[in-house]
Amino acid sequence: MGPTRHSLDTLQPLSEGELNEWEEAYAAVEAYLQALRLRNRLLLAELVRSILWRASARRANEPDKPARFLAMEEALSEVAEWTQDVLDVPLENRRLAARGRLALLLAGMPGKWQGVFLTPAPWPPEFVEAMKKSYLAAGPRFASLTMVPKPLEFNAIGSGAAQWWETMDRRPIMRLMFLGFLIALIAFTVWFFTYGKKL
Repeated sequence: MGPTRHSLDTLQPLSEGELNEWEEAYAAVEAYLQALRLRNRLLLAELVRSILWRASARRANEPDKPARFLAMEEALSEVAEWTQDVLDVPLENRRLAARGRLALLLAGMPGKWQGVFLTPAPWPPEFVEAMKKSYLAAGPRFASLTMVPKPLEFNAIGSGAAQWWETMDRRPIMRLMFLGFLIALIAFTVWFFTYGKKL
């Protein structure tokens, strides 16, 4: 683990509200690291404390931002930068996407390499090799797809309606006759329900 990088002499008194706020930040960072399958409690506590110290330093210049927001930003940034350094490959938006998380799992991070997580270089060569192989294995594979248009399939009613509509398009006279018949039918229906029942 190494010696602590922060002296207790630097601690500042906090109000009850600030304590609750930083406790929430602690829980959020701890949950994020646990989601990466880190299980050693001593290691988790050390990493969370280190991240919260950096978030606390930022809070002096960004007092309007919640402690939890700053802590999670620091956690995401720290993990992404470390993974980027190990892989020697830039990460998109400097964030550890699903591919990076999968690479950590495939490389055996939960069981074999927890002790090197977020530590500075140099790292064990076998760990670096395992990470790079896992990252390549976790890469996206896109199949080349060809979209072949297929004719629309209709049932019996749909086929009849389509054929009837094509006939109407080819013969404008029949279309006019149909429209005239439809208008007459509507007019008769209106007349019948308005005056026919009185007869």
